[in-house]
Order: sequence, then C-alpha cells, then structure tokens
Amino acid sequence: MKISIVFFGTPEFAKGSLSRLYNDPRVNVKGVVSAPNRESGRGLQTKQSEVAAFAIENNIPLSQPNQLEGSDFIEILKTWNAAIFVVVAFRKLPKNVWSIPKSGTFNIHASLLPAYRGAAPIQWAIANGESLTGVTSFFINDVIDSGDVILQSEIRIGENETISSLYTQLKNAGASLALETILAISEDRIIRIEQKMEGIEKKAPKIFSEFGHLELLNNLNEIHNRIRACDAFPGASIPMINSINGRIKLFDSEIINDYESDNYSNYIQLVISDKQIIITQDNIALKIGSVQWPGKRRMDTFEFVKGFRERGVFKIISKKKT
Repeated sequence: MKISIVFFGTPEFAKGSLSRLYNDPRVNVKGVVSAPNRESGRGLQTKQSEVAAFAIENNIPLSQPNQLEGSDFIEILKTWNAAIFVVVAFRKLPKNVWSIPKSGTFNIHASLLPAYRGAAPIQWAIANGESLTGVTSFFINDVIDSGDVILQSEIRIGENETISSLYTQLKNAGASLALETILAISEDRIIRIEQKMEGIEKKAPKIFSEFGHLELLNNLNEIHNRIRACDAFPGASIPMINSINGRIKLFDSEIINDYESDNYSNYIQLVISDKQIIITQDNIALKIGSVQWPGKRRMDTFEFVKGFRERGVFKIISKKKT
C-alpha cells in the first residue's frame, strides 16, 4: 500500500524533493501546497513557483493559499486525507496545519541541525569556512527549525566549492532524505532526537546585499569564503577603483599559497595585471576566475582585463588583518 503525503514547497530546491517522491512507486502525493502566483518582470507577468508548475504539469491537486489558517484551506488538507505532510523550503506552518496528519509533519532543512537554523544555511556554512554540512529531517513544532530530528545526511564542502555546486548536492541529498524519512516513519523505525535550544552559535539569518561587500571583511580566508558563498546571490563585490561609482563583482576565487610579490602587505590589496586579477594579503593570494562589471555580463578575468585599462595595486580594504 502506498504512503499518502501532502507536499509543501515553493522554489526549485523543493521541486527536487517533490519530483523524487512523485516518481517513487511507494509514495502517493495526494496534493501539493505552494505559494500563490506572483507578478514579476517588466511586464508584471504572472509567474508560478517551480513546485506549483510541477504539480500542474503532472496533474497533482494543487492549493496556493494566501492564508494558511483559513477554514477553506484546512478543509482541503483534511479532504486529501494524507498520513504525512512533507515540507521543503516553505513558510512557517501554523499548528492547525502541521497537527493534521496522523503520522506527523516533517521538514527538510539544508544543514546539520541544530547548527545553522534560519533562512540561509547554505550561504552561512560556506561563509564560515565549514568543511562539512548536510541535510536534516525533523518534525515540525511551533518554533522554526527546532523540532525533534529524525534523520541526517552529511556532505563535504570543498576548499573552493561555491554555493552553486553545493546547492545542487544538498537539493539531491534532501530529496533522498525526504523519501528515506517517509519510509522510516511509515515503518515505525525512527528515533526522535531532541534539539538543544541553548548555546548554538552557528546561525543562518536571511542575507542581504551587504553580505557580499568584501571591504567589510578582515582577512583573505573570509573573503575567499564569502566569494564562494555569494556566487549565485547576491554576488561578492568591491567598490570600483579610483572613485568610479558602482561595484565590481568577483567570482571563482582560488587560494594561492606562498605567493611571491614585491608588494607584501598585511593590508588586503587588489592587483590587476595584463593577464589576471588577484587579491593579496601577506604571502597569500586569491586568484579571481571571473568578473562582472556593473551593468555588464559575467566574464572570464583574462577577457575582462584585456578591455580594462587600469593596472596596478589597489588597497580595497582599510582594516588591518586581525
């Protein structure tokens, strides 16, 4: 007998889990809940979420409520009569929603809880230089990301890995863990692990454009990690040199140890030559693989410097190394 679920999710990250569950013969997706359509772009065209589009394409019953506590929406959920609710990248559910299914409601979170609770766990794990992250399934309660842990799956973070590649790995791992968790719950073989609510220093609050401002950081390791963490959004950037307005975005940094230069400094410097752009501090350097000028497309660094006349060493950060 198939395990009946209702799936809650909105972005592409959640679509990966929905697709995996929908295509597994042991699971019956009774319905999908996603964010309402929104207007976007210059023409304010109506845009569906990735999850909603998948549901429509595959003729899965879909609800896109504005209010999660509305009686009409609650009645739809009860009519679907699912044993488990599965939540991936969706907003906070009220108790009268997550308490409906007899076998519980669980969430997939892109970190090894209790570390990195919050809206941006992937970005913060990279920005803090972590070498290990993963995905966690946990039962939902009244406090965000705090319910009892069900299962976890670990993933290594490479030294030069960006959020783009780590995102894909975590999306796939999350999809696998969602299925594994459904099967574990249905077969009554789970051990609930209570999360510690006190003393957790690694948090993952929502990020804004300032998260990518490299001149606010203190050393080259922080800058390397922040460039990797901002690869997809918002882009790591520095102010344009020589008082030109705007910011230049830097991507694909790679650590160069034992860097040889005549310009050693414990200040952080941007070095532009005929062939490359590097950021230096003492005898360590970061080689920048690609660049985006304000209003222009992202391009290979060698291609960029061919059309950029400025050469030399520029101090981009006034703080000394701490």
